Amino acid sequence: MDLTDKEFKAELTQCFKNINYLFEKEIILFGDVQLLLDTTTVYRLARELASKMYGRDLVTMSVSITLLNAVFVLIKRKATDEARKVLNATCQLNFSTNDLLTATRIKFLKTLLNYIDSGKEYQIMQFLNSLENKQLKESWTFAFQQIKDIYNLSNM
Repeated sequence: MDLTDKEFKAELTQCFKNINYLFEKEIILFGDVQLLLDTTTVYRLARELASKMYGRDLVTMSVSITLLNAVFVLIKRKATDEARKVLNATCQLNFSTNDLLTATRIKFLKTLLNYIDSGKEYQIMQFLNSLENKQLKESWTFAFQQIKDIYNLSNM
C-alpha cells in the first residue's frame, strides 16, 4: 500500500526534472526514492545516468546500486522493455572486477526478466539455490515472489 501524498510525488518528480547533472548526492537520492517517482522519470534518469557514466574508467558502487534498483522498479511496474534497456546500458559500464555483488545482481535481473518472458521457474530457482549468502537469498527470493504475484505467474 502506498501512503505517499500525490502532490509530494509530483513535487519530487519535478525536482528531478530540474537537475542538470547528477552528483553523488543526487545519485544516492535517486536510488532511494525511485518507487516514489513515475515510471517515465525513473527510466529517463536511469538512462541519463548510464549515459553519463559510459566510458568512465571506473563506475562507483552507488551508481550500480541506483541503476540496478531502477531496473527492478521498472520490472515491478511492468515496464520490461525499459528495464531491459537500462540493464543493457548498465552492463556496458566499467565496474570493478572486485564488485561481485553488481555482477550477481545483473545476473539475477537478467534471470528474472527471462522468467517473466517464459514463465518457467527452473532457471531462477537454480540461480536462487546457488546463492550462499542467506540474507541475499532471502531478499531475492522475496523479490522473485513479488514479481510472480505482480505478473500473475504463480499458477504457471
